[in-house]
Amino acid sequence: MKQTIDSNYLIPSGAELRVLLNSAHISYGEVHSALKAKGVFCGNSDKPTTVPLLSALLLKPSEYAALIEASVDRDSKPKVKLSSLELVEKSSDWIAPLKELFETDFNPFQNIESIEVIDAPQVVVDGKEKIRIPYAINRKDFSQDWTKRELKFNGEISIERQGDCLKLDFSSTHSSKETESINKRLTSKISKTLKGSGVTQSDIERRIMFGSFSNEERVRFFKRLTGGRRREISKGNVNDMEISRDISGPPLPNDPQVSWMNQTVKRIKIDGEKLNDIFLISDEKYYSYYHVQRMDVTFPYSFSTNSGDFRVGFFFSTPSRGDTTKEDAELTFEVHRISHDHVVNADSKKDISMNISRSVRGLIEDEFEKLIAERSTPAE
Repeated sequence: MKQTIDSNYLIPSGAELRVLLNSAHISYGEVHSALKAKGVFCGNSDKPTTVPLLSALLLKPSEYAALIEASVDRDSKPKVKLSSLELVEKSSDWIAPLKELFETDFNPFQNIESIEVIDAPQVVVDGKEKIRIPYAINRKDFSQDWTKRELKFNGEISIERQGDCLKLDFSSTHSSKETESINKRLTSKISKTLKGSGVTQSDIERRIMFGSFSNEERVRFFKRLTGGRRREISKGNVNDMEISRDISGPPLPNDPQVSWMNQTVKRIKIDGEKLNDIFLISDEKYYSYYHVQRMDVTFPYSFSTNSGDFRVGFFFSTPSRGDTTKEDAELTFEVHRISHDHVVNADSKKDISMNISRSVRGLIEDEFEKLIAERSTPAE
């Protein structure tokens, strides 16, 4: 059950509010939205501009609560990163070495501040070719001086081999920056353990990162993610996008379609329906001028007798809050909501959620492999 802000506690203002707003826990978008709710509209959403403005205002208890809850809700939603390792041979027993993963002094929680381990990680064998490593932590809330609460976050690493292929598929699910950091430590340890046992070819997972693409490839890849996959998920509609001007790229042309971005826009969010058709996505001649920060898409789905639609966000993420255009920021997806055409029970909801995650993973991998193959195919 969600805990609410107690307005009897002091609501921070001035310098105290500035410290909170500048912290890693509050996003630039949440500060910008809070300003708009107060009737202050600012063309630049960067914190050096927005934080002093909001800090100069007095927040009502409800406005402060909305700001904090938005951040908590954002953190709490499960987010998934994908990676893989290649086995040396099909007969490799990759599960046995991982059963002893936590029998050493390995501690993935070391030096992570303000957390308490609630459920320690353990290796759960889930079938012949799959394992899971779930865990849970409590985090002392960044606003605990005013809200007096702790927050629970779950994390999980799952590793699976499909059929008798040589590839091990990793899924790292996190629900906060702390669990994102913990997952990175876990997957690094797992990779080194498997390589040290002689069952994998490398101790470095193959990841899809910001730096895995050229600028044009990255936009093209995001566009192709809207295409759906087989009969499972149909072609999707882009609901909103966040883009930023690539200041290291070529100068903007004297083209009224994009020249308005020159020296005026660093980051922009575009809302609407069927954004697939707007010129920034549909016309490849503009791809070299901007980065895609995030894209939210609604897909229709159909699994057996179950159908409906779901909304998913694609973005790049690192454990440290900051520039999402860092070369090592990893592609991440987050399912926001799932709707059903017919009434479904709890078991069916769980199956649908698992099928959606599997299909989104397949979509990402298919389109990434297609893009890589195109690099080695000469243009006609």
